[in-house]
Amino acid sequence: MEQHQSLITWYVLFAVTQVTALVLILIDDNTLADRLSAAGLLLLNALWFLFYGVKLVRRDHQDWRGLVYAAGSLATFAPAVWFSGNATFALFGLVPQIYMVLPVAWAFVPMVVFVFTPQVLTWLAGAVPALEWPAAMLIAGFSQAFGWAIGRMSDQSRQRAELLDKIEALTLEAERARWAAEIHDTLAQGFTSIITLLQGAQPNVDLALRTARENLREARALVAANAPSPLDGSSLEDAVRRLVSGVPLPSSFRVIGDVRPLATSVEVVLLRTVQEALNNVARHSEASRVDVTMRFDTDGISLEVRDDGRGFGDAPEGFGLRGMRARLEQVGGTLSLSSDEGASVLVEVPL
Repeated sequence: MEQHQSLITWYVLFAVTQVTALVLILIDDNTLADRLSAAGLLLLNALWFLFYGVKLVRRDHQDWRGLVYAAGSLATFAPAVWFSGNATFALFGLVPQIYMVLPVAWAFVPMVVFVFTPQVLTWLAGAVPALEWPAAMLIAGFSQAFGWAIGRMSDQSRQRAELLDKIEALTLEAERARWAAEIHDTLAQGFTSIITLLQGAQPNVDLALRTARENLREARALVAANAPSPLDGSSLEDAVRRLVSGVPLPSSFRVIGDVRPLATSVEVVLLRTVQEALNNVARHSEASRVDVTMRFDTDGISLEVRDDGRGFGDAPEGFGLRGMRARLEQVGGTLSLSSDEGASVLVEVPL
């Protein structure tokens, strides 16, 4: 939430600088064609940020894609400055973007290119730059220091968010462990005592025995579902693979894409959701096979549990599915169900 609010603040800054630059361009004393050309190029620059730059800003790591974004941004900014020098004002928003999509060490050269672009274009046009070269160099140095500060704040914010995720995950694990112990020590033990007592009674208590055994199975299922996470220090894919191998019917598990580290809270939610889905397959689907696919994309992770059973039909969602949705909402994920030639449970969590 904190990171989201911080990004909104930056988006507002970018919007203000772009709008201000557009206003300055339109009131310029250049020809109408030059003003419209500069304004149009600056609008293209804004669209480039909305449709590509935003995705990079939201990513947890920075790589070569930031260079692609910087090149595209420069391709619209530079000609806008050529048509109207007032487009230079957009630098107040463009320079921070460079540091948000690239590591600080990588961002220095693109930043210098952006800062000196108005100087070079003015010089090529045979005019005197409005900003002296020493002043431009000072701005470049300040921008690098500012970018370093942004990087430090971003790292601290990320570390704080990861710490909060770990604390939340440990709290949830402790609560699940407590509930599991409570169920085991009360319901499960009580049903076991009932079965022991009824086994020595009259034959007309068969129904009671069956009911007690069914409730005992339900209690044990609750213990299994709420026990501490089976990650045990291993990776998420290894833990899911163990769950799939424990299903009492033919099964498969595959991972698509490049595996990425996830927050502990996300791993716990995904693992619990797959565990619940596999339990439903084993108990209710009458399936002969189940397949689980884990997919890592640039924007998130998805997990699909698909079987060839009877599907969901028209029955309303039970407690298990509602519990899945509630868990996923905690990490911004979604749950999709389909009954095309069996049943499919698709879990998607953005990263």
